[in-house]
Amino acid sequence: MKKQPLLQLNAIHLALLCVLSWSFLPVVARFGQNLMDSFQFLFWTNLLSTLVVGFTLNLRRCMSAGPFSLDFFVNTAILGFLGCFFYYLCLYYGYAQTRATEVLIIQYLWPGLTALLAVPLLREKLSFFKLLGIGFGLLSAFLVITQGHFGEIHADSPKILGIVFLGALGFSLFSVLSKKTPKIYPNLHVFMYFVWATLFSAVAMGIYSQFQWPSQDEWLPLGLNGALINGLSYLLWIKALNQAQASRIAPLVYLAPVLSVCWISLWFDEAFKTIYLVAITLAIASGVLVSKPEKPRKRSKVAELSKTTELTATKTQATKIQAASEI
Repeated sequence: MKKQPLLQLNAIHLALLCVLSWSFLPVVARFGQNLMDSFQFLFWTNLLSTLVVGFTLNLRRCMSAGPFSLDFFVNTAILGFLGCFFYYLCLYYGYAQTRATEVLIIQYLWPGLTALLAVPLLREKLSFFKLLGIGFGLLSAFLVITQGHFGEIHADSPKILGIVFLGALGFSLFSVLSKKTPKIYPNLHVFMYFVWATLFSAVAMGIYSQFQWPSQDEWLPLGLNGALINGLSYLLWIKALNQAQASRIAPLVYLAPVLSVCWISLWFDEAFKTIYLVAITLAIASGVLVSKPEKPRKRSKVAELSKTTELTATKTQATKIQAASEI
């Protein structure tokens, strides 16, 4: 009986480690793109993530998960494109080109967008809290774009923020579609996501950029991003979710933007505006509200009485049959 609380405590520690690593994404994305462009940075990140996650795979479990159908490769390719290629390409480009705080707020629109996409794609119902959360998320983006001057665009780079929004939308679609994909061995799926993302990154780099070795100063942020932030953190997060209830672990994600703002203020010469504080608060509230688990509906007294009557009738009928067989 004592193991369960210990497992939950360990899960919280793992989740906090993931959140801490994710909070450094704006910092490593900015420093890692000192000489490299977003396509080059993405390629090296995904390559390192593939190697790190592949090193942790259990070969026996991989073999037992097979044989692999065409659907497996198609599904992992689509999810790898959305969640590990397109999303991060938009994010890295945004962090390299404009204010990190504005990108961060638009980035964390994905929970509200996920709840919105889950209605037509997963046939989930929109509760009051989810609708309120979606509204808070959209309001936070509106505040960033207008800077509080309603009716006018005051953001430094609205087009770049639009690209980041598309990335957040892509990650929301990834989150929804991944729920519909059965996972026999989750680590293998994560590995395949990064394999496909590395291939997509290589193609994109070949078309829109060129191959380039990272500079000496870029290896540290690149290594942290590829190995920990985008690599091991995925596996640790899966392990944390398996050891405790998702409703207790998931809200911890929204500590990441709070920590990110601290790192941005510490390392970058960006003025922190009051409107950012309001927008970040709304974005965090949005994520918490849309991830709030719905309470199971209580049965009405009429339904409970009907169920009890049905069970009683079934037991009576069984007793009669037994008595008849004995005669």
